[in-house]
Amino acid sequence: MLHAFRSLISPELSIVQILPLADRVALVARPKATESCCPSCGCRTRRVHSHYMRRLADLPWQGRVVEIRLHARRFRCPDSQCLRQIFTERLPETVRPRARRTARLGESQLAIGFALGGEPGSRLSHRLAVPVSGDTLLRMIRAVAFEPPEAPRVVGIDDWAWRKGQRYGTIICDLERNRILDLLPDRNADTVASWL
Repeated sequence: MLHAFRSLISPELSIVQILPLADRVALVARPKATESCCPSCGCRTRRVHSHYMRRLADLPWQGRVVEIRLHARRFRCPDSQCLRQIFTERLPETVRPRARRTARLGESQLAIGFALGGEPGSRLSHRLAVPVSGDTLLRMIRAVAFEPPEAPRVVGIDDWAWRKGQRYGTIICDLERNRILDLLPDRNADTVASWL
């Protein structure tokens, strides 16, 4: 069983123990690296300051919730000029700083959030043994950095009725990507010219 988990967990971690609990599987893990880089100055060090326990949620195993109990370390920075004298080690492939879920679990939950939204995504997540609240899914979606769209080359412009016979607007579409770019509040040529 230990061998099965070793192949599933990040290459940065070494599994020490598996604790089957009533409602979940807990994996006790340690980082494989013997040294770490200071995030401020980039100096490498092996001088361990202290240890602490980090609890991370991970992808489920056979329908059961998986929790990683990570024995993380704090290191002393060897550079006396560095503003950060003590720092926690970074595991970029496994987890982001201060996060409570592994990167791969976060990607899965984010995909659920984009597909279903808050509360429906939360209900599906609970059924898939990766429980998360609807509010957390929405926070994850808002935190994603989107690339700014490319400037459109082929634009379609048409008017449409807010209220037929009384109030009209203008819709501007990117015809190459089949996307709506903007809705303007009226159908005046001056408004379209200023938008362009």
